[in-house]
Amino acid sequence: MDSVAIRSFPIALSREDAMAQASKKGGPFGKLLLMGKEVKELRLHFVEYSILIFQALHSPNFVSRTFFGDRDKKAQLCRVIANGTTGGAAWAEEIPQELEERTVPEDQVQGSQFSLDQLTGRGQKLVLRVLRRRIGGLPEVTLKEAISVYRPFYVALYGEAVEGTKIRYLPIAADGWGTHRTF
Repeated sequence: MDSVAIRSFPIALSREDAMAQASKKGGPFGKLLLMGKEVKELRLHFVEYSILIFQALHSPNFVSRTFFGDRDKKAQLCRVIANGTTGGAAWAEEIPQELEERTVPEDQVQGSQFSLDQLTGRGQKLVLRVLRRRIGGLPEVTLKEAISVYRPFYVALYGEAVEGTKIRYLPIAADGWGTHRTF
């Protein structure tokens, strides 16, 4: 079995804590789907993400220009984390600063299925949408830096693995971080 050297977020969740979360089977919908099934296996898995740092240049809005005489363009850095598996992008307020270099078996690593251009496009749309809602106008958004990093997940497998049948699983973020929707 070949090994691969990767940069990943540190693992903050112990295997025992992940097993305790897996035995709870997630929320109400997960409990309904996994009724009567027990955790058969808990695997550590690394999924490729990209940390995208954008610079946004925007002009002051009409009120600031008219009443406060603010005419200078303002620059702002925005961080986005993009999932290489789903292609989804999320606003990143906090990201663990220290990355760990580790060597893991190749079958535990899942690389990105999307190109950097696709992830950058989705991240750019997110930054435009957020800044347009907050400051108005149409900012100029450019990519300053892209960092490839792997996030560790424990994957809890429920039921027996039988060829031709679907096995249920629950991913548990091992780095202690998560993305949440706000409305």
